[in-house]
Amino acid sequence: LKLIENNARLCGVIFDWDKYNLELCEEISKMNENLPLYAFANTYSTLDVSLNDLRLQISFFEYALGAAEDIANKIKQTTDEYINTILPPLTKALFKYVREGKYTFCTPGHMGGTAFQKSPVGSLFYDFFGPNTMKSDISISVSELGSLLDHSGPHKEAEQYIARVFNADRSYMVTNGTSTANKIVGMYSAPAGSTILIDRNCHKSLTHLMMMSD
Repeated sequence: LKLIENNARLCGVIFDWDKYNLELCEEISKMNENLPLYAFANTYSTLDVSLNDLRLQISFFEYALGAAEDIANKIKQTTDEYINTILPPLTKALFKYVREGKYTFCTPGHMGGTAFQKSPVGSLFYDFFGPNTMKSDISISVSELGSLLDHSGPHKEAEQYIARVFNADRSYMVTNGTSTANKIVGMYSAPAGSTILIDRNCHKSLTHLMMMSD
């Protein structure tokens, strides 16, 4: 269990049903309710499983050499479904875009990192960040990923997802970090001429907000 708890990269757990039981499954489910579990049993094993137990992510297999390929395919399919389940909308769309090897002729100008590899220093820069960072560095001109400006496509789905996670009515993704987010909220809630009480050690973006909005 410690190995499972400390290894977030695991995409499934395979175990012998005769050696372990549902108690193990329940403990694993407490750590990650989506993690697939694969229980192998022999022909004479007793499967005492209730309807409530079936809500756990368990797949049962019988030890059978003739079914090895089918079992492997089932595990591969379940692993793909698990990854698809845990990925947020925009991240999922971005992974898919990079995986399909799409190419953009517009911004940014480094062309998926290719341009950086034309010089020694550029190659060092490319090697430091890696190919996936470069390939996923794209602009709103990629229509299939939607737009941060008009809240469309996977961007919109991501904002709806964030709102559900934080139990909010709406959520908006902004660039430039906390500083910009603070100023957006501040300008909405405290127009020019308002009186604002803030902490002495507040984020400097609030000071900037008061200077901008007077």
